[in-house]
Amino acid sequence: MPTIKDIAKEAGVAQGTVSNVLNGRGNVSSDKIILVEQACAKLGYTMNQRAKTLRQGSSKLLAAIIPNVHDRRYTDFFLSFKNYAESSGYSVRLYFSNDLLAEEEFQLQTIRSEMTAGIATFSSCTKDGRNIYDEIGIPKQDVVFVERNPFDSPFYIGFDYAKAGLELAEKLTSKKCSRILLITETLDYSSQNEFYMAFSAALKAKNCVLHHVQTDSLHCYTHFLQVLNDLEPVDAVVLTNYHLAENFSNVSKTFYPHLHSPIYTISPLFTIPSVGCKKYELNYRLMGRCAAEQLIKRKENKRSEFQPMILHNDGMRNWLSKIPGSTCKRLTILTLDSPTARIMENMARIYTDATGIEIKVAICSYDGIHEILSDLGNTDAYDVIRLDHTWLSWFGEHIFAPLSELTSSSTEQLFEPFIPGLVPQYTSVNGVAYAFPETPSAQLLFYRKDLFENTVLQRLYKEQYKEELAPPQDFEHFNRIARFFTRRFNEHSPTTYGTTLTLGNSGVAATEYLTRYFSHSHDLFDANGNLLLNTDIAIQSMKELIEAKDYSPKRYNSWWRESAREFAAGDTAMSIIFSNYASEMMDSDSVIINKIGYTYLPGQNSLLGGGCIGVSKNSQNKTEAFDFIKWICSEEIATAMTLLGSVSPCEKTYSNYEVLDTYPWLGLSHKCIAQSKINRIPPQKATCFDERRFLSILGMAVNTVYNDTATPQDALTYAIQSYNRTMK
Repeated sequence: MPTIKDIAKEAGVAQGTVSNVLNGRGNVSSDKIILVEQACAKLGYTMNQRAKTLRQGSSKLLAAIIPNVHDRRYTDFFLSFKNYAESSGYSVRLYFSNDLLAEEEFQLQTIRSEMTAGIATFSSCTKDGRNIYDEIGIPKQDVVFVERNPFDSPFYIGFDYAKAGLELAEKLTSKKCSRILLITETLDYSSQNEFYMAFSAALKAKNCVLHHVQTDSLHCYTHFLQVLNDLEPVDAVVLTNYHLAENFSNVSKTFYPHLHSPIYTISPLFTIPSVGCKKYELNYRLMGRCAAEQLIKRKENKRSEFQPMILHNDGMRNWLSKIPGSTCKRLTILTLDSPTARIMENMARIYTDATGIEIKVAICSYDGIHEILSDLGNTDAYDVIRLDHTWLSWFGEHIFAPLSELTSSSTEQLFEPFIPGLVPQYTSVNGVAYAFPETPSAQLLFYRKDLFENTVLQRLYKEQYKEELAPPQDFEHFNRIARFFTRRFNEHSPTTYGTTLTLGNSGVAATEYLTRYFSHSHDLFDANGNLLLNTDIAIQSMKELIEAKDYSPKRYNSWWRESAREFAAGDTAMSIIFSNYASEMMDSDSVIINKIGYTYLPGQNSLLGGGCIGVSKNSQNKTEAFDFIKWICSEEIATAMTLLGSVSPCEKTYSNYEVLDTYPWLGLSHKCIAQSKINRIPPQKATCFDERRFLSILGMAVNTVYNDTATPQDALTYAIQSYNRTMK
């Protein structure tokens, strides 16, 4: 391994300069940083992180001890634990115990030598056994016991296992099951014992026969064969471990294919529907996040007090519970083209399999669907219509059946699962509810995190602009950074362009302008309904947009899907994208996965997008159409669609950490929806405003300035005149 002296000699700089670069300290010029990095690469130098930690005398390192990686609950836990810790500036190391005390003790010795800040552990210790944590001298406040609590520690996170046992027992007795096989891990683990006590007591009260077997992942195949050889027929099999349930199912199907007893199991949360065992679900990703959060809080806030944290059981989620029987043969859905439209086609197969109702999804462009809706008349070609939520005030009363005609439930009951702030703008016109929110989204700023954190680029930017390189807070800084990352203006830029622009049709062009306008103001109209485009803010916003032309590809994008894909290609530093299109950045050909940063839009006042969905007032299948809408907007289905690349209207989706670990920006999008303060409709027309026509007028102004055929002042003045003449 080369020394600092070797690197300094190769780079032609002082040893102190090398030390500062390697440790991220000091005021080193960009030229010298480049020389040091080139020397390190040439000599094959890599930083010894452990030595660096020891020199600093402290550690931002967390450890997780899990039994194995075969069981999905442990991988779910660890992925979320790791993601939260790393997002908080910590590193994470993973250790395996194989549920063996000696192995766990060995791993603890290693962890202690690493000066680890905190440990989360699925411990193999038992209540009556050795406390190896005390013996090794690990402080109590540095450990969180998860799922298993051998020493009744207050530093514990788990689920309500007694409730799980009771609810599964009630489920079985409701199905007239009287002979039940229960397979658990050792009852020495607190979670297993709590489940067993509640489950067996509930069955005993109903005079059921319970056969109980204890096993583990190492010996389960032998135990399963022994049980199946000797066991009398049972009405159901229950396992407290999804990995064991999978193994039991495989053994049963292979060696005893004539056995058809249903299998129930405690399971990690499944966001995508799956066949097989009937699952009682627990959110292990939430557990992982909570464990990392608690360890970091204790480390940074020096907190020693803590109460056991018992997380909510998701329980048995029924993907088909909202689907009734019907004689309807087919439903036709008219929808705007988007990632959600394609995902809806796939999810609809579940609905068809359960009901026999074929789902035909008619996908149309932005302009195409507007033309269809404008000339819909009395046609009953469509049962369900999904449209841009900004069109609801114009089309809602004319195309949708009021929800009050479709259900006896109140709107409060119908909309209770949804994100606060979606009602009424995604649901109602003139106080009447016509639609469900389906894909609420917000604009976010996405940027190349790897570039913004690059030491050389940070130093170059500071030398040029006398400020730190960081995500922009306003569009003046946005354009400055975009210029810096445009190679035409900066030969050191690793990207050809600083930003993308989405200017396809007039409506899309208007949205790019409004993005900048609403970073300065909340109101597009005054109290008298006058369009506020003759102000300094309006002109400044247009200039900010036109300046970005120099920092983006000459061929602009026509839709946000294209902008997302262009950003994913890796030659652009920043992009403003609606969150319902952001999943396009994660396609298989993306070169920026794991390099994506995201933050609030400059000005922190996002435009909202996405669609709402309602029943066509001309449909001959209103009951079935409404049931389909309730199903597609239910938390289970909406969350599954989100994992596939859509977005969800349901509040609960945003605590699903499989979704948030896959698309981490969705948590910020959720905040932006609540925080958005935008008044884009004149007060006098709040219940009936042709947003499409208005955006066409505004977009025409943008295009004339963009094409250099009018000044910002002249174009905006003409837009005011056109609006007053045709719409006011």
